[in-house]
Amino acid sequence: FAFFGASLSFGNNITYTDQDIPTEPSITFIDPTLGAETAKVTIVLYGDYGCDTCATLDQALIALIADDFPNDVRLVWKDMPNTSQHEEALHAAIAARCAEDQGKFWEYHALLIAYHNSLSEELYPVLAEHIGLKTNSFASCYRDQTPSPIIQRSYEEGLALGVSATPTIFINGTRYTGALDSGTLKAMIRQILAQ
Repeated sequence: FAFFGASLSFGNNITYTDQDIPTEPSITFIDPTLGAETAKVTIVLYGDYGCDTCATLDQALIALIADDFPNDVRLVWKDMPNTSQHEEALHAAIAARCAEDQGKFWEYHALLIAYHNSLSEELYPVLAEHIGLKTNSFASCYRDQTPSPIIQRSYEEGLALGVSATPTIFINGTRYTGALDSGTLKAMIRQILAQ
C-alpha cells in the first residue's frame, strides 16, 4: 500500500477543528457518484490515479455496479493523490475534474484508470479529445488548476478520517483498506442487501 508522505500544497487550506473531525466520509454535490442515488449500499473510494491496487479495485467496483447491482450500489470517488509515490497523481486528478466540468467525469476517469501506468501531461489533452471534450475549455481548466480546492477538500477529509493508504473504501460507513477482490465485494454487498 502507498503511504502518504507529503500533503498537497494549495491556497485556501481547509483545516478540521476538534469539533468537526469526521467519523465517515461526507457525500456532497462536489463528489462524483456512479449508480442509483437511492442505492441501499454506498461505497466511498479514496483513490489515487497512479495506484495499481486502486485501478484494480475501481474497475471491479464499476463492473459490479454495471453487471450485478445497478440499482443497489452507488460509488463515490474521493481524490487522495499521493504525489510522493505517484508524481502524476495530482495532475491526473485535476484533469479528471476538468472533464467533470463538461459532464464527462466517469468517461475520463475510466481512461485514467486504464492508463494509470502511463500518466503524463501529454496524455491528458489526448484523452480529453478522445471523449469529445471542448479542448480549449479543458486546457484552460487544467492550466489554471481550477479544481484544486475540491481535490484538496477530498484529500484533507481523507487525512482527517485517518486514511493513510490507497485504496481505502467505506461501505456504508465501514472502512476497508487495500485490495478487495470482486468475489469478496459481492459477498459483502449481498450481506448488506439481505439485512
